[in-house]
Amino acid sequence: MRDGGLLGWCTNALVKLDDAAPGVLARVLTAAPARRQAIFAALASREEQVGLYDAGDDLLPMSFAEVIRHGRPGDILRQAFGEVPEGFASMLTKIGERPLPRPRDYIALRDLLADEDTRAADALRGSGRITCRKLDVLNALDPRWRHANTLERIDSGGEALMFNQAIGFIQSLNSKATDEVVAGAIDGMRPTSTLARLLDRFLQRADQLPPHPIASSDNELRPLLSMRDVLTAGRRYRNCLRHRLADVAAGRMALAEFRGECLVEFRPLTAGVGWLLRDVHIERNRPVPLSLFADVEAKCDEIGIPRINEAGGGEGRSSYRHFTKEMEWV
Repeated sequence: MRDGGLLGWCTNALVKLDDAAPGVLARVLTAAPARRQAIFAALASREEQVGLYDAGDDLLPMSFAEVIRHGRPGDILRQAFGEVPEGFASMLTKIGERPLPRPRDYIALRDLLADEDTRAADALRGSGRITCRKLDVLNALDPRWRHANTLERIDSGGEALMFNQAIGFIQSLNSKATDEVVAGAIDGMRPTSTLARLLDRFLQRADQLPPHPIASSDNELRPLLSMRDVLTAGRRYRNCLRHRLADVAAGRMALAEFRGECLVEFRPLTAGVGWLLRDVHIERNRPVPLSLFADVEAKCDEIGIPRINEAGGGEGRSSYRHFTKEMEWV
């Protein structure tokens, strides 16, 4: 059983070693964390190099069994790996009593420490017990963002990849979000802060927004051209606009204010062929008076921004729907 037994994937290998050098199992079960984890790392190294332990009688030579039984942590690691990265033995003590769930996790840890970039090692030293989750996160994280503060807040390698992409999105919009500034913000995070708030702060300061469908303002229609404009409008109209900043920043939405009475929402058409009037919003997202909506539509007609023609069919369509009880789509 590869994953079963008292010590998971290590069990069969340790039984075979105990046959070759009686006392190995007792040594492992009573060893201090440093020696025990050095043994697990050595077993992982040999398994990753040559496969399963039941592949043949010569798979584990006696010399290896004797080193496992009598050697110090450094001796065991050198026997298995040859060259041992600085700090590997002490880092292994942060794993705990049991082996990591997968042999490859030990190889991943060794490789992270062998890298000349020390950020991965520093992140592990500052984030408590080492787990396979943390190793997956570190391997997926862009080296620039490896830090105890990201390691403690990201739950999987997939989420780490999304964080890399989110930072790339932020840096494309905020000219001040350099690698040094972002890394400094991560380093300065407080215990109660979150990565979502960190990203949001950078997004609120975006200064490289896509082109707006309205080139310049007039007496009636004023485009919201900056994040400050959008945030101010969200506070004035007391709506959920603050949670749509990413859509504005990505060019999936554009906003303007009409006569200081309402916000006008535009959406881009496909193939970059222009914009469409999507909706009109007033304070607290209350129902918009029909007369105000009509004025906005007339203004958009005037400046050449198309809209969906809700009046198609005229009174005949309305009468038909009244008598047939046809319902609107929702």
